[in-house]
Amino acid sequence: MNRHSWGDRLEMYSEQLGFKIRPYDLRHCFALWFLRNGGNAFGLQSTMGHTDMSMTKRYVHLTGQDLKEMHRKASPLNTLLPKKKTRMRNI
Repeated sequence: MNRHSWGDRLEMYSEQLGFKIRPYDLRHCFALWFLRNGGNAFGLQSTMGHTDMSMTKRYVHLTGQDLKEMHRKASPLNTLLPKKKTRMRNI
């Protein structure tokens, strides 16, 4: 697949969806999904072929919910505090 056939295909998909899809839209989506699924920022930088993090940061627009979820998964406090036990109720 060359860039012209890729462009034609994106144009066709854009018409079907009713909004324009650009190659860089796909890179933005990839960057977000990569991080949301546990990838780290330096791995993303390397995967996207960027020489420094400032370029990679242009692709990532994390929401407050993204940051909250990353903190929940990766916070060192999670290893210090005991897990809460949940009680099952008999029904």
